[in-house]
Amino acid sequence: MNGYKKDYGLEKRFFEFTDMRELMEYASKKYADHVAFITKTKRGPEPEYKKTTYSEMFREMGYLGTALMKRGLKDKAVAVVGENSYQWVLSDMAAACGVGTVVPLDKALQKDELLSCFNRSHAKAVFYDKKHAPMLRQIFDENSSELTQAFAMDGAELLEEDRDDKFCTLGDLLAEGKASVEAGNRDYLDAELDRDKMSYLLFTSGTTERSKAVMLSHKNLMSCNYGMNCEELFFPDDVDMMILPLHHIYGFMGLVTFLSQGLTTCFTDGLKYIAKNMQEYQVSVMMSVPLLLENMYKKICKGIEKQGKTKQVELAKKVCSAADKVGINLRKVVFKKIIDEMGGRMRFFINGAAALDPVVQEGLNSLGILTVQGYGLTETSPTIASETYRYIRKGSCGHVMPNVEARIDDPDEEGIGELVVRGNNVMLGYYDDPAATEEVMEDGWFHTGDLAYFDKDGYLFITGRKKNVIVMKNGKNVFPEEIENLINFLPYVSESMVFTQNKMNDYVLWVKVVCDQEYMREHGLDQEKVEEMFAGDLDSINDTMPAYKMVKRFFISDRPTVKTTTMKTKRREEIKQIEAEMEERGLKEQHL
Repeated sequence: MNGYKKDYGLEKRFFEFTDMRELMEYASKKYADHVAFITKTKRGPEPEYKKTTYSEMFREMGYLGTALMKRGLKDKAVAVVGENSYQWVLSDMAAACGVGTVVPLDKALQKDELLSCFNRSHAKAVFYDKKHAPMLRQIFDENSSELTQAFAMDGAELLEEDRDDKFCTLGDLLAEGKASVEAGNRDYLDAELDRDKMSYLLFTSGTTERSKAVMLSHKNLMSCNYGMNCEELFFPDDVDMMILPLHHIYGFMGLVTFLSQGLTTCFTDGLKYIAKNMQEYQVSVMMSVPLLLENMYKKICKGIEKQGKTKQVELAKKVCSAADKVGINLRKVVFKKIIDEMGGRMRFFINGAAALDPVVQEGLNSLGILTVQGYGLTETSPTIASETYRYIRKGSCGHVMPNVEARIDDPDEEGIGELVVRGNNVMLGYYDDPAATEEVMEDGWFHTGDLAYFDKDGYLFITGRKKNVIVMKNGKNVFPEEIENLINFLPYVSESMVFTQNKMNDYVLWVKVVCDQEYMREHGLDQEKVEEMFAGDLDSINDTMPAYKMVKRFFISDRPTVKTTTMKTKRREEIKQIEAEMEERGLKEQHL
């Protein structure tokens, strides 16, 4: 399907690192002069870049960690909040590899939310970027947290008069640490790490309830890294672009895997610049989420359609499939123009956070771009299962990682039940919340809260969140994600959410549909025309469903769903928005 037939025997090439510091020291030696990070220092017609090698990064980790320990932060919690950057990664890594516990925080948090995370984690220091400077100043002035120090990651933004005993820059710390190391200080460099102890405290996205604080150790993270290294195919000349927020374990552990194999990492200038940045950096690997990949594939299909080459491309796909059977990979040549529009080197997409539309995945693979679906949670560091270059099955999450055990708890007649897992990747527990930990842990087994089944070949299929499943009055289960995936692939649909409304002591399935505004403009569509189109398409979708899964009512909205930073809909919050919008538009009265 995508040209990867050879078994690279990855499990024979890798070993499990003891901790993050060992991983980074290994990379600093094996890939010493290889570029670890490319940072754009100047935008515009003539951009400028700074390249940081693996050996330089490891040396700077030593300087920074030494400075943090000299400032009394040994065994303390250190928060990091800001946009993705090399400075973010350096701050996180240095603090985790010998200082204390790292608390990565969502850059989108409002002041009260941020303050709550500081206080719940008992953070004593924080690394921050320009955007968060006013907020941090206010928190310090109010003396409303346990924070005693704040470090500006983009140090040029901190004026000389603003430096004091509480505020300084990352550059200041590096200079302090360098001087101390050169004077013989090895407190940080020789510090012993306990791989079983909490080293990361991550607040979950809380798509369904108040966020929990997940405790992860070096052992958890290195177990996940080893599993990924044994399954996913990367090369040292690959260039990956970070578009996922690094405070989220999915994006961060992807980066850790890239670092362990010597890849070069760059950062996107923003979601609307992804295509431009892919060309700029000649990106070959990218971790993504469904919304981004689905929009990307829609644009590819739209471009093919505009050129009147849809039939030609479909025929080319069939020819390539036939060539695959005799061991010849034609896709890179046949679809070169499409890949060139992505920079010319794009070869591998990893999708996570939510299920990717199987049509999109199959479409990207047929163009010669390896596209796999992974699955995991913050509590499992995160990867539980993933497709690989060798194992892809439509609609599945691939096989369970080789160092993870999994079973289905209390399966129904179709083999669907809650997925339960065990392994060194499973969290230590929820911080300061033994009751919540006890709810999900049982004899070392973690209850994921996801409903799933295994097919006869061991491929894992996730059918939906246990908390999201809609139980109809006849006892039948409806998985909203299943219906949403079908609706979201309509070319004029940006996203959707299935929900219920009561009617005569029964549930009626509704769906909110958010349309692609660009598509509507290009095709001259108004609200009335879109409603007419969707009514017909919904009838077609319903024809493929049993009666209890049929969506009876819908409304078209221009309000995006409420989302987490990994683009998952916060269903509980979105329901409140839906209720308000239906009330405003008189839809509830119409229904009743």
